[in-house]
Amino acid sequence: MNGVLPDLTWGTWDEHQWTLTQQNASAEPQTTQFTNTEPSQRERSRRKLERRGLRAPKQSQLWFEEVLTRVEGSSFSQERCTYRCNPIRCVHAETAASCAPPEGSVIPWEELPAGIHPRDGKLPPQRIRTKRLQVDNLAVFLRQILRPGDVVVEFCAGSGYVALPLACLFPECTFVLLDMKKPSLDIAEERIAAAGLKNVEIFCGLIDEYDKPFDVGIALHACGEATDMVMDQCLRAQAAFVLAPCCVGKIKLSALDYPRSNALTQLLSRTEYEVMAKAADFGHVNHAMCHSSVNVARRRCKTILESDRNQRAAEQQYQTFMCVMHPHDVTPKNDILVGIPPPTTAVGAGRTVSLPCTRVLTEHEVAKVIFGK
Repeated sequence: MNGVLPDLTWGTWDEHQWTLTQQNASAEPQTTQFTNTEPSQRERSRRKLERRGLRAPKQSQLWFEEVLTRVEGSSFSQERCTYRCNPIRCVHAETAASCAPPEGSVIPWEELPAGIHPRDGKLPPQRIRTKRLQVDNLAVFLRQILRPGDVVVEFCAGSGYVALPLACLFPECTFVLLDMKKPSLDIAEERIAAAGLKNVEIFCGLIDEYDKPFDVGIALHACGEATDMVMDQCLRAQAAFVLAPCCVGKIKLSALDYPRSNALTQLLSRTEYEVMAKAADFGHVNHAMCHSSVNVARRRCKTILESDRNQRAAEQQYQTFMCVMHPHDVTPKNDILVGIPPPTTAVGAGRTVSLPCTRVLTEHEVAKVIFGK
């Protein structure tokens, strides 16, 4: 997960660093005892671009903002870049009793068998809390989507933080943990054995190597193009999905087509999309930095990219919507994408997600759920 980068790179902007760069440019050079022979982050980025036949514009920040302004002024942004209330915490709860949030955790963690709690996955203390909250935010949708007999694949599963609690709560479903890292799956097998679960299978391999039918796909923080590969697997299988995407900056190295939807492809070229992806790829937890004007704009870029992913599914007749995790600071990568296949398919027939609140969030409400303003 990306933090604060050491220098200005193509498409990545931090307001405090932008100001510092401008100040340093006008400052008198100072003689130092040591000489750094390693290329800077900026120089490494420039070389990567040159190898691909590209060159970053001199006013990179302005270019990213120009692309963002163009998309936000389009019907794509106005009609498709929308958020709904997270069932865990409805922003309208103060004015609508029917939107009141449920009490307690979505998953009864302390009632689950040994080996299932995130603390049993060999995580440090702070990550135990955040992982539990992240899983709750996916489970609030999955507990509505899952039906008896479903085959559920957790892609990029690690040691099964999402699937294993659900496997306890839904013993009539079969859960598959897919990951390319055997050590992570070894930990998962230890947890499965400790809990005595009989409805969990292991698949060690790549996302696109899984060729069996399934009904629901899950991915919590699958990096870069991995989220898109998971969604493609779900679309091919006509399966429902609940995804929490992670970093998007590495998309520029992907062989997949970007933008993902036909709608955004009509607005942006691949290069323009990559500019937005790089701008959207940040993970600050410092409130002052998150709320700077540049970083607020960068977060809007991420909203557009995630909406583009959902729109790809919508163009295949999926019912889709997007929410933000609660609490907002449980992770900087806090978008949740939910998709239900059309009712004409075997998986989609009779399968729905009923949101307690169906209102589209206003711009002010979006800022509240994303930044806690």
